[in-house]
Amino acid sequence: MKTRMFLAALATAALVACGGGGSGGGGGGLPIGWVPAPGPGAGVTEPTPNPHPPTPSPAPTPITASYKYLSFEQNRDPDTDTAEKRFDDYIALLNREGAAGYRYLEGEAGGNIVRLQDRFMMVKDTETTYRYEYKRLTYDIMQTTAIQALLQQAKTQGAQGMVLLKILAPIDLNNNLDPEFAVLYRKDLGAASTYDVTAELYATTSTDYVNRANAQGANGYRPWATPFLVNQGGYQFFLKDMGSAARYDLKAVISPLSVVGGNLDDLKAQIREQGAQGYRVLKNRFLEDGKDFYFYVKDTTQSSTFEYEFLDNPDPLFGLQEANAAQANAQTANGLRYFGVPDSPLFFRSLACTGPLCLSPDQTETSNQN
Repeated sequence: MKTRMFLAALATAALVACGGGGSGGGGGGLPIGWVPAPGPGAGVTEPTPNPHPPTPSPAPTPITASYKYLSFEQNRDPDTDTAEKRFDDYIALLNREGAAGYRYLEGEAGGNIVRLQDRFMMVKDTETTYRYEYKRLTYDIMQTTAIQALLQQAKTQGAQGMVLLKILAPIDLNNNLDPEFAVLYRKDLGAASTYDVTAELYATTSTDYVNRANAQGANGYRPWATPFLVNQGGYQFFLKDMGSAARYDLKAVISPLSVVGGNLDDLKAQIREQGAQGYRVLKNRFLEDGKDFYFYVKDTTQSSTFEYEFLDNPDPLFGLQEANAAQANAQTANGLRYFGVPDSPLFFRSLACTGPLCLSPDQTETSNQN
């Protein structure tokens, strides 16, 4: 499932106004607040002031974050351009933004052996800078070794502080006519962090997925990439910051939309309820018996909570647009961070929270395909 289809059911919800409470009790009774008219000579009693007036909600605390939308598109001229030129130019663009403190958040990178394109969003939300690079990955479609090669590459890069982000596009064909893909990595230059990456076969049931994720989470690994390559099998990669004490717990909750009578308001209520329990929404996936499950993740070393807002898409066009970055920047005054999904934007506020779960998540984490 592509990232922009995550929470796709909420695209309709964005068009539904958030209504108030119900209409009250059943028929036949007196109207609420009804009192008998005073009889002749009766005195008029002033209403008694409420001794406990409601406490007004505190104004949201703004956050410091800047979102930016960018695009890249380049075709290779085989007469003048090297196979690597379009990738080198793309990385140069990312590194200019990274030097200004911008982190790659989500995008729609793709292409072929003569074309590379990406429409993407970046965010500056911490006091640091970043460096980006790509590594080659040979992909023999007749073998099942590419995923293992990617895992080993991610481990090697992680030991140098580089985090796997996504598979971009094929650079060229090698002498055996196998495509060599570019794999994007990012390093936080303001931290000395190193990382380890491990993998599990992607489970076919929510119970198996949660059990495997929690076994990894108990050791500090959180769900990260779910790379997809034809004929390679399905895998869930897990990422561990080797300098972090965080431990993770995952849960799966069936979507109300998979239950008779469930509606979009019920789904919103579920996400908010889980946030109040300290679980940040992770992703959703169509799983067993025709039922849709939402996955939630929690750092058990913290007492964080999360609040959510479901907003209208600011642009009617399908996919990520400049308007999504503008909307995200406007919401920082309300203390809200962009979670993702331009088809139906979801925003969240983290409370008593430090670490990666408090920030706008990378698409790598929330997507079912990278």
